[in-house]
Amino acid sequence: MKDWWWQECRTEHAGVFRFAVLITLLSILTSPRVGSGAVYRCTDEAGGIMFQQIPCADGSEVHLDVPVTEWVAAPRSNREKRSGHSGKSGSQAALSRAARAEERQHKACWRAEQRIERIEGTLRRGYSPAQGERLRRQRREQQDYLRTFCR
Repeated sequence: MKDWWWQECRTEHAGVFRFAVLITLLSILTSPRVGSGAVYRCTDEAGGIMFQQIPCADGSEVHLDVPVTEWVAAPRSNREKRSGHSGKSGSQAALSRAARAEERQHKACWRAEQRIERIEGTLRRGYSPAQGERLRRQRREQQDYLRTFCR
């Protein structure tokens, strides 16, 4: 390893190599430590204590060196587990129910269109008289469904 370093320093690009090494070392030395973050204990207008990641506005601060961790989802409480509620607010739950209902309706419309295509394909290929009447009735029902709920 030492030989490689020495050979690079003596080549024609030694100045560029030394500059790159210098920049790399400076960036490593000046960058904040990985795994730690600054937390400032500040007081708000009402006199309450708040913790934040930026320095306090009024200049009075206590700097705490706290290791940084990854975000972790809060565990569900036992009551939520028993009741099956996900902890979402009422409006969020209503929105997700509405989105699921809309997705179900979209799939139902798609299936109705697929049934119409299948019925029309059978009608084009040929059918018995009793089967033709049944296929035309099914096609009318699917088209009525599309007109009522999908378009």
